Amino acid sequence: TISAVGGIKIPTVEIFIAAYRAGARKCVPGTQTLIDYSQEFVDQAKCSELATNQVDRESKVVFAVAGGCGLGALDVAKARGVWGVGVDTDQAFLGRHILTSAVKRVDVAVETAILAAKNGTFKGGTDLNFNLKNNGVAIGKINARVPKAFVTRMNALRPQIISGKIKPPVTT
Repeated sequence: TISAVGGIKIPTVEIFIAAYRAGARKCVPGTQTLIDYSQEFVDQAKCSELATNQVDRESKVVFAVAGGCGLGALDVAKARGVWGVGVDTDQAFLGRHILTSAVKRVDVAVETAILAAKNGTFKGGTDLNFNLKNNGVAIGKINARVPKAFVTRMNALRPQIISGKIKPPVTT
């Protein structure tokens, strides 16, 4: 059993949680994922309460997809001796309980937009999609306690996702 604490159920949150759940099930069929939403991105106490309930229900990993609120969930993971997974930036600095982080490469997005504007190819009023193929998302530092075989297995999925052989879900 693993879990995720989301902020608000919006596409940018749900896509992280859906892929997290699908990845876990791909590696360990039958994995149960507990999913709760705090309905906000600031109040750490709300995310802490949700994570506490998840760990009480046997979650061994808490994925915090809730901005600053998620720090409360990651604090619970630390206090309760389970893994935490950060989001947006590499949150390994929070401690040895951080397994890794799902990183948004905002630097890549900004550089892409600036270069498009400079080159005259920027199309205003449209969304740009950032993914593994264009290095718009990444994995943060992986905890040294994670067996190398697991990291190798995870890394083998990257080219399959990029090629389209594996299509991660976008909704839970």
